[in-house]
Amino acid sequence: MRNLLLAGFLALLPVVLPGHAFAWGYVGHQMIGEVAARHFPAELPAFLRNPQAVRRIGLLSQEPDVSRNSGQPHDADLDPGHFLDVSDDGSVLGGSKLSALPPTREDYDTALRGAGSDEYKAGFLPYNIMDGWEQLVHDFALLRAYRGALAHARNFHLTPKDRRGYTELVSLRELIILRDLGTWAHFVEDASQPMHASVHYNGWGNGPNPEGFVTTPGLHAKFESAFVNANVRQADIEALIVPFHHCDDTVLACTGQYLTATNRQVLKLYQFDKQGAFDTPTPESKAFVVERLAVAANMLRDMVVDAWHASAEVPLGGQTRLPAADYETGKALIVLQSRD
Repeated sequence: MRNLLLAGFLALLPVVLPGHAFAWGYVGHQMIGEVAARHFPAELPAFLRNPQAVRRIGLLSQEPDVSRNSGQPHDADLDPGHFLDVSDDGSVLGGSKLSALPPTREDYDTALRGAGSDEYKAGFLPYNIMDGWEQLVHDFALLRAYRGALAHARNFHLTPKDRRGYTELVSLRELIILRDLGTWAHFVEDASQPMHASVHYNGWGNGPNPEGFVTTPGLHAKFESAFVNANVRQADIEALIVPFHHCDDTVLACTGQYLTATNRQVLKLYQFDKQGAFDTPTPESKAFVVERLAVAANMLRDMVVDAWHASAEVPLGGQTRLPAADYETGKALIVLQSRD
């Protein structure tokens, strides 16, 4: 009975929680998060790869939508982090080009204000992705250091009290990582939904519309929630998981490339809608939606693995700062932060 009630509640959430359109809906987000986590490689910490963690990452990836409508200034500050209004000329509402995003959110907002807009109107999805990735890198670095203290406790002559302190910090950091990774995953997932990287976010809207696409609202929810819930299963996404691909550029550049590729799918999405292929599914429209979901799962898995790799080089410590890998391998001892 509890499972039935929960399923009913989750099915109603997109209806009873109004606001700016959700990306992928609750079912889509959960599937992407679970599939990505299920394909974490063995080099990642084991606590992220057990079935309970996989399930929780999927559920946590819904959290930024669950927390909407909490009030002000919460909603006004956070809701624009789910999208990026890219105009047909490739700029973000006349500001920076998507292909050349500024390095900081402040610079990005400055460019938008120069074009008569701002980050709250245009959205700041890429900066949410970058911020969350950097936080995850730092989380992983601290975990490496705390685990290193325990692994080399005998060499450092740690007392039982100190060992308890480091054990507590490891447990706490694992909880923080699960939370940070799961909630940040939401925005990586948003970025594969074409309408979250376009000014045409829920109907074509105003302006030139030579192909006569729908202009009234409704397509957003039909595409990402109704269609996904009725036609897509995790196994469909699993079938499109590819081997890990390392980002060989900055996280800024790779995030921009990811969103650019998503934006290029907007026209195809609207063409499917004009054909009625999201009302009466076709093999082609289903394949299009599954591919978008799988792109998100692959990207999420890849970014997590890249964060783990990058964390080894993060400098930690006080006056003498050393790479996290030095603490992990026992070359140095990270300062114990907790005291009884």
